[in-house]
Amino acid sequence: ISRCYQELKNKKYEMGKFHIFYIYDPKERRIVSQNMYDKLVNHLVSRYILYPAIIPCLIDSNCASRPKKGVKYALDLYFKYRKILDNKNKNYYILKCDIKSYFASIDIEILKDKIKKILLILIIVLSPITSSTLLFNYCSIGYTFAFLGSVSSIYIFYKETNKYLKYIIPIILIVLSLSMYQAYLSLIVTLFVIYNLKLILDKKENYKELFKYLILLIIGILFYFISMKLSQLVFHINMSSYSNANEIGINTILTIPNKIIDTYKLTYRFFFTNSIIKNTYLHNNIINLLILITIIISIIVNLFKNNISNKNKIITILIILTLPIYLNSIIFVISGTKLQLLMSSSYLLIYLLLIYLIPKNNIKYLNIILIILLLRNNLIQVQSTYLTLENTFNRYKLVIDSAIRENINNSNTKYVVIGKDKVKSTNISKQNYGFISDDSIFWKEYNLRKLGFTRFCEEYYGLNINYLSEDKALVLENNRTNKLIENRDDITIINLDYLK
Repeated sequence: ISRCYQELKNKKYEMGKFHIFYIYDPKERRIVSQNMYDKLVNHLVSRYILYPAIIPCLIDSNCASRPKKGVKYALDLYFKYRKILDNKNKNYYILKCDIKSYFASIDIEILKDKIKKILLILIIVLSPITSSTLLFNYCSIGYTFAFLGSVSSIYIFYKETNKYLKYIIPIILIVLSLSMYQAYLSLIVTLFVIYNLKLILDKKENYKELFKYLILLIIGILFYFISMKLSQLVFHINMSSYSNANEIGINTILTIPNKIIDTYKLTYRFFFTNSIIKNTYLHNNIINLLILITIIISIIVNLFKNNISNKNKIITILIILTLPIYLNSIIFVISGTKLQLLMSSSYLLIYLLLIYLIPKNNIKYLNIILIILLLRNNLIQVQSTYLTLENTFNRYKLVIDSAIRENINNSNTKYVVIGKDKVKSTNISKQNYGFISDDSIFWKEYNLRKLGFTRFCEEYYGLNINYLSEDKALVLENNRTNKLIENRDDITIINLDYLK
């Protein structure tokens, strides 16, 4: 007992091997037993850790391995309930059953795989990237389906056995996903690369299938752009596009070298600065650095542990070195774009690597700690983001009540929104670790600013308001006054600089 105490105190305790044997009376049973030393620790953990946590959650009739609730207590309950049944029912049944080899039948690898999936789901659900997507409630359903379509295009290609569906459905899903949101091209490319990286590390690589999907992806992208051009011609509409994403030409090819450099800059900005997401407040920049280091170490361990061929080792190293290119592949078809959180869904897949590359040595504890810290920070970020947006909602409501309802019956009134909605120094904004970053693009461009305000008025108040054209709004913005709301003839000016 004294030796056990010292080992636990010095954190040097290691569990011994199990003793496995069989008994044959009254039936053959496989017994897995611990030695007395480990049983002592087992009882210590049960009594002082498991009991206080689990027992309050159990019903009274849960018997065995509980204080004062052994065999006699269980028998007393049995006779008590049987007496009640005898009085109420003439005929009844009692089911006596046992689950054969319950613990021995649990596949540990399957269990670990399920735990990994749960962790990945939690990381995705709690990520500020996801919250920023869902906050665009007028198109969040489309974005969600685009995300699902992007992932499904790869899943169906590699899992479908029907040779026609294997090729046709992924192309359709790629076209639909890009039609809903062009930025998900990065998600498709990154997931495809990471999945093939996993196949290499598991020694299940299939380069023939890899090139087939690459061809499908190119066909899907081409179909998307062709269908977009046809839609413009047939329906005489202008497609929504980020910085001329509807145009691919020789200039796109010529700018590839510079864009490759930009992908590394964007990756650095995303993980280590506050320009896309606020990383420094909760030390996410340090956590992200440790995550990237851990991923690299885990990949190296897997390379040598699984006896990967030299060719695949080189391919794996090249994939890791070029990972920023896949994460930001959308910028190769969008000229002059500025990465923001809504377009960063591919970055979620970095955590897929972190979870699925957990090694079996002591590095796994670092992975687990980083996952816990990441979940904790994501939860705080998402909560603070929604609190901040609730505050923003209340401030917009103030503008609607004071500026628009006055002129609700005057159809001639036109509105202009100028200035920038700054997050004021409040207790909420001080905790604003979420998607509202220091470099938000949403309040710098007039059309986006107007679009957000218009949809706010339509959705929450049923108001359809008229705006001045962009050139006239620019004149008023250059001649602004120090007022939140100002009326000039039939023009109502809302200056967001003074929104409190």
